[in-house]
Amino acid sequence: MTDSAFLYTLNSDGSVMIGYEDYDVDIFDGDDYEVTYLLDAENFTNLLHHLNIPLNHDTKKQLKKEFGQHFDSRKFEEFCKKNDITYERNVRIG
Repeated sequence: MTDSAFLYTLNSDGSVMIGYEDYDVDIFDGDDYEVTYLLDAENFTNLLHHLNIPLNHDTKKQLKKEFGQHFDSRKFEEFCKKNDITYERNVRIG
């Protein structure tokens, strides 16, 4: 693996996509590996509430602080489960 990127997109309807992409992953013959979590507006608001992140703060920076620069998906999933936050998980290899 050569690099990794934290992904964050806030949509106009208040929903969000967060996750990460790893580039040039050896076990996938050099393909990229991307994991994204889609949260609707209600669940995103719930996530921010449980993390004590106000809406007017740099949300991406705060999420990196909480779940790591390269996004710890296991920690994120456990946090969501504990706090009844639902999401749609997508994985892409290629």
